[in-house]
Order: sequence, then structure tokens, then C-alpha cells
Amino acid sequence: MSLLRRGAGRCFPNPWWLGALRLAGGLVALLALGCAAMAIEDELDEAHAIAELQRGGNVVYLRHAARFAGPREKLDRWSSAAQFADCRRQRNLTPEGQVQAREIGAYWRMLRIPVQRVIANAPCRTRDTAILAFGAAEVDPRLFDVDFLRQLTLQPVPAGTNTVIVGSDSQLRDLTGVDLGFAEVALLKPDGKGGVTVVARLDVDDWADAAEPGWW
Repeated sequence: MSLLRRGAGRCFPNPWWLGALRLAGGLVALLALGCAAMAIEDELDEAHAIAELQRGGNVVYLRHAARFAGPREKLDRWSSAAQFADCRRQRNLTPEGQVQAREIGAYWRMLRIPVQRVIANAPCRTRDTAILAFGAAEVDPRLFDVDFLRQLTLQPVPAGTNTVIVGSDSQLRDLTGVDLGFAEVALLKPDGKGGVTVVARLDVDDWADAAEPGWW
């Protein structure tokens, strides 16, 4: 079908094509409105998640902050303490990652999010993320085991505090199917089937936004 029609030696847009353009414009406008609504919904979700953390009684999973690239280490729950302590052979936090970890701790303190227990996997990058963010951590290589991680996430947490688990992306992915970015936090809730599900995700930028005056 021609997009133009001729009349008196001049070309005019075909009325069918004009109608299609109007329809496309309407769809674009609807899409823009939908995207705006989704953005608003995301902000509400972030606010709800932060309010949950301020009340306490939650388990959250924090993926370690940004690290250097390199070959994957051959570490698991059975590796020796000396192997875990040898940071020279591991993909450690970058300077940016160290800043990310410190910022998370600072934002949580600004937002008055209570933390009583911090458990970190044994590699240097997870341990260092936990210590830079929260000052101290239990180090437990059993976090390599997804069954141990599941049991840990299902343990009740008293109101007024939160439990933070600091690990890599692979363990949470095996448990929930969710991939986290560097320094991203997942708020976990029981799924009623013996496991947990991710109900909210927040990255460093989300914490920075929430700490801004007037965000609430």
C-alpha cells in the first residue's frame, strides 16, 4: 500500500498512514505513562523495603562490592583457613568497591537501620565488604553451601534488628534464581514452601537517594 496519494500534481499523505501515525503516537504516550507509573511503583517499593528494615525482623543478602576481574578461585566450604586468608590469590575489592562498602554502612546508619548479626562468606572480598560496611562479621565458609544458606535465611530474627548475610551472587542465584549486582541488597522473605524469595532489591544509588532530605 502506498504511503502517498497524488492529487493535482501534488503528493499528500495517505489518510490510512496518517491514522497509523496517530495510533502510534497514542501508543508511545501510553508507554511513557506506563514507564512513569512503573518508576513511581519502584520508589514506593524502595520506601516500603527501607521501612521494613528500619522496623527489623528481616534477613537481607548483600552481594560483595565491586571486585577486580580475573580467573575464578578454587575455593569452597572445605578450603583451609590459610587459603581463605591468602588474598593475593583472590579477586579482591577494587578501590571503588571499598567505597561502595563504606557507603552502604554509612547510609544504613543515617537511615537508622538496626543490625545485630552480620555473617560473611570466607573469601576476602565478602569478608572485607562486611567489615567495611558494618565494622565486624562472623566469617563462615558454609555459606558456599546453598542448603546451609537456606537454613540461615529461615532463622527467625527479632524485631528491632536485622541479620545481614554477605556473599557472592552464585549462592543467592542458586537459592532464589535472582542475580544481584555488586553491592546490591536483597530483602528476603519465606516463600511458604520451605525456601525464601526476594521481595525487594536496593543498590547503592537507592540508599543514597533515601538518605537525601525530603525523600520520605
